[in-house]
Amino acid sequence: MLKLTKIVATIGPASDEPEMIKQLIESGVNVFRFNFKHNTVDWHQDRIRRVNDIANRMKVNIGTLIDLQGPEIRIKMTFDQLELTQNQKLAFGERAFLGKEPGFSISHPSIISHLKNGQILYADDGYFSFKFLREQDKAYLIVQTPGVLKNNKSLNIPGADFPFPVLIERDFEGLQLALKEEIDFVALSFVRTHDDITLLRKEMDKLKIKAKIIAKIETKNSLENLDEIIDVSDAVMVARGDLGIELALEKVPYYQKLLIRKCLEAGKPVITATQMLESMINNPLPTRAEVSDVANAVYDRTDAVMLSAESASGKHPLAAVKYMAKTLSYTERYTQADLRLQYNFAINHQENLVADTAYNLYLKASQAHLNVKGFIVLTQTGRTVNLLSRYRAGVPLYAFCPSKAVADKLSLNYGVLSFVQDSGYEKTKEVTGGHVRAVIKFLADQQLAASGDKFIVIHGDYWAVEGGSSTVKIVVID
Repeated sequence: MLKLTKIVATIGPASDEPEMIKQLIESGVNVFRFNFKHNTVDWHQDRIRRVNDIANRMKVNIGTLIDLQGPEIRIKMTFDQLELTQNQKLAFGERAFLGKEPGFSISHPSIISHLKNGQILYADDGYFSFKFLREQDKAYLIVQTPGVLKNNKSLNIPGADFPFPVLIERDFEGLQLALKEEIDFVALSFVRTHDDITLLRKEMDKLKIKAKIIAKIETKNSLENLDEIIDVSDAVMVARGDLGIELALEKVPYYQKLLIRKCLEAGKPVITATQMLESMINNPLPTRAEVSDVANAVYDRTDAVMLSAESASGKHPLAAVKYMAKTLSYTERYTQADLRLQYNFAINHQENLVADTAYNLYLKASQAHLNVKGFIVLTQTGRTVNLLSRYRAGVPLYAFCPSKAVADKLSLNYGVLSFVQDSGYEKTKEVTGGHVRAVIKFLADQQLAASGDKFIVIHGDYWAVEGGSSTVKIVVID
């Protein structure tokens, strides 16, 4: 049975070799994430090309995602790591680079002057905490949590709202790479309001970047402006690591469910991320709680789940993907329901109506025990596919697209398996039964369809007409 929930895997030193990339794809990875907070631009470019080359040779459509740093605070050291002891006093700021006393600076050192004595700061998704101290115009941090802190980890100051720029210099380098390598998704960290997404989109439009924008929800500000952010974004990531510092930990599950619900209603793909199989960074097996967390995201109706350090730097990247894929596939069997009874799926334009009609037909066919095997959509832009995906029908949605760019951008959507079928995509040319038979033959050749199988087919009257889907019918394979 095909896995319907998508897997996003972060590329890193544990997973960037060609054979490993191939095995990760075979095991269920749909999108590779390139975290621009780490490594050089050249490093990322080489791995992006490697992923695309391997995917092309495997004849599969795999998405690529550049994760920009945005207004995020990062730890800056002159060394790789620093061992911390309880109540240790660390130099905080630029003078730490002098090497006369242990400590570190940050990517935005100007904020140090705004901090108050006793203020608590967190590093590395909350694993480390510090108390701020100012003595004779010098800034210090008092270690509250001992351990080994690595360079370039995130630093959080809960509740703080500093006037950082939306994009830093490093992000503009990432955008140039997104243009050059035709990246499918660009994620922005620490989104505060819809203005942050609007600014990013303007910069991308200037460069003629066609990537979809993913808003990472990880601050209180973003939760306060959630509806507006979802409205101007193409997709959303529930970034639970930093969100779990900005909020009390016990609030994170509620907001995860709220975010997924709002994305479903808006017809926007949503990724559930951070610490899903965290113990597998070191251990060959996940904990029972981690498996339950992955399954719970499926019950919440997420489009995708994400691996971060588990796949980037962990000891068992392939095993992590395999356990995640098995958990997703099994859980999906028990999630069939008409989501319109729980959520408000607005029908406000033609594509919504076509998707709703197709899903109604699927339900009626299921009630009549007709055993529909899936949907087949001939799509110009992927919009109808995106809207149909949110119904979580429980069967594959085969999308036939005019280009690899359209096909790859559907790699995040639940249940979608996309193909490039460029023959026939001539503007104003009528879609015929021959075209439908051609894509069905393709599925049969791929062993995705067999004689007697029933599919719901969706297409427009003419090729290359955006928003033109108008035909919904059941087709039985001879």
